[in-house]
Amino acid sequence: MIVNNGLTVSFRPQAAAVFSSRVQGVADEGGGKPEPLQDLNGRVVGTPESRYGLSTRTLQLLKQYDVRSMSGRDLYALTEILGANDEMDGETAAVIRADIANKGWKGSGEVNTLEIFSKRRDDEMAGVKAGEVSLRFADYAIKGYERAQQTLEKLAALHDALQSEDDVQSATADGMSQATDLLNLERWARSAEKADANGQALLVDQETAESIGRAMRRAGMELPPPSSDLEDGAWARQALQAHRTWQFRHPGDKLGIDLKPADEADKKVFKEAAKPSTEAVGEQLPQQAPASPAKKAAEAMAGLQAQAQYGMSLSMLQLIKGADIASLSVEQVKQYSQLLRTGGVLSEDDAESLLPLTQRGMVDPMSYYKRDLSWLADMKAKGLTPQYATAGGMADLANVEGRVRNDQQGQGVLERLQALHQALQDDDRVKAAATDSLGQAGDQAAFERWAHVEQQDARNAEAAEPEFRSQKDVDGIFRILHRLGVELTPMQGDSSASQRLGQAWKDYQNWRSSHPGEGPAVARAPARGIDAYA
Repeated sequence: MIVNNGLTVSFRPQAAAVFSSRVQGVADEGGGKPEPLQDLNGRVVGTPESRYGLSTRTLQLLKQYDVRSMSGRDLYALTEILGANDEMDGETAAVIRADIANKGWKGSGEVNTLEIFSKRRDDEMAGVKAGEVSLRFADYAIKGYERAQQTLEKLAALHDALQSEDDVQSATADGMSQATDLLNLERWARSAEKADANGQALLVDQETAESIGRAMRRAGMELPPPSSDLEDGAWARQALQAHRTWQFRHPGDKLGIDLKPADEADKKVFKEAAKPSTEAVGEQLPQQAPASPAKKAAEAMAGLQAQAQYGMSLSMLQLIKGADIASLSVEQVKQYSQLLRTGGVLSEDDAESLLPLTQRGMVDPMSYYKRDLSWLADMKAKGLTPQYATAGGMADLANVEGRVRNDQQGQGVLERLQALHQALQDDDRVKAAATDSLGQAGDQAAFERWAHVEQQDARNAEAAEPEFRSQKDVDGIFRILHRLGVELTPMQGDSSASQRLGQAWKDYQNWRSSHPGEGPAVARAPARGIDAYA
């Protein structure tokens, strides 16, 4: 298990504790080279397999497949493969597969699975905060979605980290289907050998027969396509014999998936210099003539004073000054609350008090909780139990008092943010963005997270973090690089977001070497949140 901030993450790379039956550096009895140091799983210490605690095939798949842009079918297959290798917690894998099957996205195109399970979790919590279900009843589902989200984030982090691992070759575009076929073959061969040894019939269903047939023919085994009638076991006996023959001719070898040539994997990935999205995003501040050193020092001091007074980073103060919550859409309120939570302005509980508003897509955020409190008071005065709509009809609220408390808390959060926004309008020490304060704050947060991960350059499963969460983050990072004037290397061939960002980091480092002291400001951790302004 990986432990991250006290939470058990259900992605299970095997432990890489060091073990060797020989003393490192001592030659074997034949006087040859010393045995390489191995971990407890028999992997050579220092190799990607040892550092990430994963099999070679899993690393090859993760280098190719990104859970932030993945089909439901491929994710379903990946959880089966990881589960079979004991590389993912079985319960978490089951939660992911059940969601794919029951919510009907197994046949979907590429989707961002991080966003899917984040929404699932927030929808469940919104029901709790709205008093529709008790936390005790919903807790199992919430924790299941949280584990799934943490697991997927770790898989995204490994995909990013593996892009710079030259010792790991990437699977081809159909690597997941090939790996699924091999998994089916390995499982069936084991069961068939056991059944044959016990004199039992060799059984195989049509889907499995087609899958193992593809795997065996890809390996060069002579085997006819499965017939429509498999009950007599004739085709299964042919398959088992073909598998035994291959093993006899290839002692010690294992079947593998197709891999991209190393030179193809290392191709330059930009077709042209990356350009930011054409979406309108204004400059962080109005363009002005360069300030004198004395003015810069005065502005810096004023900014420090503002941070000390409000107990928040300057970037958070700029965001609050530029974003009038009364004029934001519900989707913008959600983004706003997430940024404030990440910046430490909102506590987790305060941010989650807004979930009934942000997850239900209601209009007029400032009036939402007021209207709900008025309706609840009216129902109480009439002696009626408040109800809410479900797929099966109307149902009584499970926790009316909890809904009232959350409405009051959510309204208080909105009002304190609005009050601080208004107070900052007269504070010249805090300069808001000229346009789109919320959009620019999102870009800045994505850039800072990306820079932090790149600086860490983690090369093991425990420390790896995802460089971005969505394409929106990627676009924001490139907007900031473009605004700074970073010259991005033109490259050839197809690109993934992780590959683009990997090269962009090198270009950014080159730019910084010639522009010392320049770059987006890094937010400081706030000392207190908005509760100080209640």
